[in-house]
Amino acid sequence: MALNFFRRGNKPEDKKQNPSADTPAEPGLARDPRKAKRFFEHAQTNADTRNYEYAIQLFIDGLRHDPDNMAQHEALRDVALKYKVGGGKTAGLSEKFKSQGKDPVSKMLDAERIWSKDPLNMSLMLDMMEKAVEAAEAEPELHLGEVAYWVGTLVLEFGRKSRKTPDKVFIKSRDLFARIGSFDKAVEACRLALSLRPDDAKLLDDLKDLETEMTLKQGAYAEAGKEGGFKSFVKDMDKQRALEQEQAVDRTESVLDEVIARYRKEYEANQDVDLLEKLVGALLQKGDDASEAEAMTRLKEAWERTEQYRFKVRHGDIAIRQINRKIRVLRQAAKDNPQDAEAAAKLRDLSVKLLKFELQEYTERAKNYPTDLALKFQLGRRLMQFQKFDEAIAALQDARGDAKVRVQSLLYLGMCYAAKGWPEEATDTLREGISIHPIEDDAVGMDLRYQLMDALEKSARKNKQLEQAREAQKIASKILQTDIKYRDIKDRLDAIRKLVDELSAAQNP
Repeated sequence: MALNFFRRGNKPEDKKQNPSADTPAEPGLARDPRKAKRFFEHAQTNADTRNYEYAIQLFIDGLRHDPDNMAQHEALRDVALKYKVGGGKTAGLSEKFKSQGKDPVSKMLDAERIWSKDPLNMSLMLDMMEKAVEAAEAEPELHLGEVAYWVGTLVLEFGRKSRKTPDKVFIKSRDLFARIGSFDKAVEACRLALSLRPDDAKLLDDLKDLETEMTLKQGAYAEAGKEGGFKSFVKDMDKQRALEQEQAVDRTESVLDEVIARYRKEYEANQDVDLLEKLVGALLQKGDDASEAEAMTRLKEAWERTEQYRFKVRHGDIAIRQINRKIRVLRQAAKDNPQDAEAAAKLRDLSVKLLKFELQEYTERAKNYPTDLALKFQLGRRLMQFQKFDEAIAALQDARGDAKVRVQSLLYLGMCYAAKGWPEEATDTLREGISIHPIEDDAVGMDLRYQLMDALEKSARKNKQLEQAREAQKIASKILQTDIKYRDIKDRLDAIRKLVDELSAAQNP
C-alpha cells in the first residue's frame, strides 16, 4: 500500500515547541507501543460493544503513543465508518477547536479525531492529509509519510467518484503527495485536476514537471543498487541537493553549516520572524555551545524588538534545557561515585535553581497565556513542589479542564489535598482520576493508585476506619503484585496490614 521512498521531513527549523512543555522536546517523538497496545485493545472492546464514539477517542489516545501504526489508523477508519452508519454526530464547533497539543503529531491526531466523526467529508480528509504531511516533515524518525499517503489515496478515490469534487482538492493533494516524494500519486492527482481544467496551460506544465520527477525518482532507485549510482544522481541535481540539505535524515555537519549560513544571511537581510524560527531550529540542531548561545541571543533580540512573547518562551526553553543537561551530568557523577559529597551538593543546588527558574517561567507564561490550561498544570506542579499548596490547588483545578492533562492534574490535586491534611478530598479526587484512566500499570495509573492507598491509610488512621484500611491494603497488594520494586510498597503493605489487624482487634475485642 505505502511506498518506501517517503521523505521524512527533518527540516532544519526546530519544531515550534509548545510553551506548556515541561522541557524542550528533543528531536523525534518517543514511541511507547506497550502503552499504545492497551488503548487499542480497550478501543476494540468498546467498538465491539458499539460504543463507537468512545472507541474513536481511545484509538486516538493509543496513536499518541504509536502514531505511525498503520494497522490502527485503518482500524480507526473502520470504526469511524460504523459510527457514521449508526447515526453518530459530527464534531461540534467546540470539539473542533479543542486541541490536544500544539506539536505537529498532536495536530495530525486532532484532525483525525474530527475526521473520524465525519469520515466521508472530503474537506476533513484533505485536512488530515495535510496535517500528516506536516507531522512527517517534523518527525523524521516516524513513518508518518505512510499515513499521509494512505489518506491521500482515499482523497483521490473519493474525489474520482464524485462529480462535484472541485479541482482545488486535486491540486492540493497533488502538492501534498509531492512533499512526501510520492510523485506517482502527485501525477495522478494532477491529471484529475487537468481533466476538470483541460485548457489550463500551467497545470499541463506542472504535470510534465511531475512526470519528470517521477521518472527521475524511479531511475534513481533503479540505480541505487549500483555502487555510487544514487549518490551520483543526487550530486548532479542542484535542486535535489538543496532539498536534501533541508530534508536528509542523516544530515552531515557541512550541510548543516550551509543551512545555518543561508538562514543567517536571509534573516539578517530582512529580519523576518519565520526565518528566525528556521535559523534558531538549525542552530539548536547543530547542538554546540556557540550555536546555542547564538540562538539565545537572536531570540532575546527578537523579543526586545517585536515584543512577541513566544520568543521569550523559546529563550526560556533553551535555558531550561541547558540546566537539565548539567543536572544529567551531575546525576551520573553522583551515581558513579556515591561518596562524592561535592557532586551531590552541586546536584541538589542546581535542581533547586532549576525549580525556581521554572516556577518563575511558568508563572509568567500562565499570565501571558491565561487560556492555556496545560500551562496551569505545569505551574501547579512547581507550586506543589515548593509546598505552596493553596496556590497549586487553584492552578490544578483550572488545569483539569484540559482533557490532555486532566488525569495528571487530578493526581497532583489529590496529593495537594493529602498534604493539606484533607484525606476525604484527596480520595474523592484520586478516585475520579482512576475512573477516567483505563490503564492500571503504567506510570500514571500506578501513581494514582499509590496516592489513593496513601490517602486511605491516613484517613483510616485518623478516623479509625477499618474498611478504609482494608481498601488501602487491597490496593497496596495489587501494586506489589504488579511491581514489587515500586517505591516503598513492601514496607507500606506491611504497615497497612498491621493497621488492619489493630483496627480489627479494636472492633472485635
